[in-house]
Amino acid sequence: MKVGCTRAALLLILAMPALAGCGGGKAAPAGDAVLDQAMESGQQSAGLERLTVAEGQYRQAGTRALARDDAGAIGDAGYNLAVVQLAQDKPADALSTLAATRAALAVRGRSGADAGLDLTQAAALHRLSRDREAAPLAAGAMASPDLAIAEQASLLTGLIADGMGDRTMLAQAVAHLAHKRPVAAKWQADEDELQARMRLPHDPAGARDLAVQAADLRRQMVDYRGMARVLTLAARAAGQAGDAAGAAALTLQAGQSLHAQSPGVAPAIGAPDPFVEPAPPV
Repeated sequence: MKVGCTRAALLLILAMPALAGCGGGKAAPAGDAVLDQAMESGQQSAGLERLTVAEGQYRQAGTRALARDDAGAIGDAGYNLAVVQLAQDKPADALSTLAATRAALAVRGRSGADAGLDLTQAAALHRLSRDREAAPLAAGAMASPDLAIAEQASLLTGLIADGMGDRTMLAQAVAHLAHKRPVAAKWQADEDELQARMRLPHDPAGARDLAVQAADLRRQMVDYRGMARVLTLAARAAGQAGDAAGAAALTLQAGQSLHAQSPGVAPAIGAPDPFVEPAPPV
């Protein structure tokens, strides 16, 4: 039985890290107040980017689901935990969680296809540069009846295809993301990004404009990882269009964003950081 927010809702909160608010409504409660509270608290913490806290809450939820012997809740808790681990840039941990979740489900007779787990596994493999393994999982998840999962799977398939230089797969993902406007900002940003990647070889100026548009939408969605990725794409396009200064500026913007999101990323070169802590006096 489903617990707390739907999987798609967490995906949209973390934007895979899809993700802004608990969209899509709530799934039916399990009838266990402790389990329901742990799942709900995890979703709230994820929405506030308190990802370490959310990880602990989803572990508590999963442990309670095991005690309850509730296959549906085990699957949801495992999925949510893996998504939060991925949002913390811990893809190897996410893969371990997914493997253990699948094993727990199989013991309970739930060994069939699971688009949510497949999508999360594909995203983790992609982060680890294992795109040959990720591609079929992401492509399969595109057929999910859950529109949010299918949408994110289409975006991921397109990113993988672009990285592999597979124009046919990229075109399939673009076609799957074609929407009648107006659409939600998330969907428009995804479509614009893949369209930009598709246009880049033959229309770099048009690709740059689409990428900048997608970056603006991702900024509004507070999807800063995705924004930095599309700014990097816009920089590539600007360079190919002959705009060296524009390419340098976009590269710097992307680099500063990534460093601000994660201090482990090397500082951007080209402009000082006005907010860096001053060096201690010698």
